[in-house]
Amino acid sequence: MTWIASTLTERRAQLGRFVLGTGIIGGVATQTGPGLGLSDSEGIDLIDRAVAEGFRVIDTADVYTGGNSERVVGVWNKAQPDSGMLIQSKTGFTSSGPDLSPERVARQLQHSVDTLGRVDLYFAHTVDPNTPWSESLPVFSSAVESGRIRAYGLSNVDRPALESALEAADRLGLVRPELIQNSYSLIVRGDDLSVLPIARAEGLAYTAYSPLANGILAGRYSRGEQPEKGSRASTGRRTDEFLGDPGLMKRVEAFDRLAAEQGVTPAGLALAWLANHPQVAAPVIGVSKESQWQGIHEALGLQWTPELSARLDELFPAA
Repeated sequence: MTWIASTLTERRAQLGRFVLGTGIIGGVATQTGPGLGLSDSEGIDLIDRAVAEGFRVIDTADVYTGGNSERVVGVWNKAQPDSGMLIQSKTGFTSSGPDLSPERVARQLQHSVDTLGRVDLYFAHTVDPNTPWSESLPVFSSAVESGRIRAYGLSNVDRPALESALEAADRLGLVRPELIQNSYSLIVRGDDLSVLPIARAEGLAYTAYSPLANGILAGRYSRGEQPEKGSRASTGRRTDEFLGDPGLMKRVEAFDRLAAEQGVTPAGLALAWLANHPQVAAPVIGVSKESQWQGIHEALGLQWTPELSARLDELFPAA
């Protein structure tokens, strides 16, 4: 039983060229507080804009912004029952660590369905070292078989965890996970030689979150600027690591010059690389500024060439 399309072209038609990340509504990812994220009304406006721009999937999670993200997406979805948008959520992160125990997964799925109105695509948001896949995956599989969700996936998985999950699903005769959502960008390319080959061999759709590497690839920080409070970079756990790496930042400066040479913003070039990647179905992006919409438009309009791809690989080699 599979729901996700089998070819990259069909997947991009099914999921859209970009997935709308809503972890910026009411905060930023798991952080909340004054000055962080979009207000409820701004979040509703964001979703309306994404629909008008041709997006097909709204991404959220039970842990995002203290539940604000799911709540606002649910308000929008229940008011737009015929929108045709796919609602995607995730579970597994808790304040005390990963928890994919079957009871909790079932409980959180019900909570997300109640809050959002429905869940089309559901992800294990992390790997739980205390719960084997043989215990958690049956809950996801059963949700697909019952028609409660269309498909499920795994997020923040490395190669051993992915292989283990697929083995468990096959051994137990379960519906397999069909999607992966991992951090992936020109800067963060750890999946190139690990997860992506498995995804290709097993026919899994791959979506990439943090496509601008916490804003480092957006052209904001290559000249020594510091992240503004409330920005994605100000809350990203790897921002200090990136900004504190002189060699990396020198390559980012060269990347900014290459973007200018192509007549696009750095964000536009970074997103274009993913939009033209032979294995990425869609990048996941949260949009809070008009300049970010510009980057999306540039990414879809840039004429991609093998030479440009090679130049980017030279700047940011596969891990």
